[in-house]
Amino acid sequence: MTAPRYTRPNTRPLRRTCARVALFLLPIGFLGCGTATPPGPPPSPHALGANDPAWIVNRGSLPPPDTDRINYDERTRTVTLYDLPGNDCWRIQLPGEASKLVAPQFRVPDADAAEVLVYYTRPGLRASTPVTVKQIQECGSTHVSFAGR
Repeated sequence: MTAPRYTRPNTRPLRRTCARVALFLLPIGFLGCGTATPPGPPPSPHALGANDPAWIVNRGSLPPPDTDRINYDERTRTVTLYDLPGNDCWRIQLPGEASKLVAPQFRVPDADAAEVLVYYTRPGLRASTPVTVKQIQECGSTHVSFAGR
């Protein structure tokens, strides 16, 4: 009787399979399967201009200030402005001068009210459509206040 002959199993099919899998996975490893750049942080809901509608963002300038919310005292020539959201700031432009930042309450120097411009700016140098102190004065004169009565 002859003894059974044990041979080593053939490793060639296993090697071929591993080589094929490696050739398939190698390009995926180099090219990746995600985005080219990792996504950034989500935008903050409190970021300036984050909640602006599309029609404001695509305009050349922002809407004019709400003249109903701006008060003008003719006796003291003082303009009282309302609070702006975010980092928006108020600006005034006197005739023949460059515009300058102003506080929410400022005194208008002796100048023609029709030539003094009031507007606000948003970071990124976007400015609103300006209104004149005369427009503010005319809008304020139509209101009847019963405060203090």
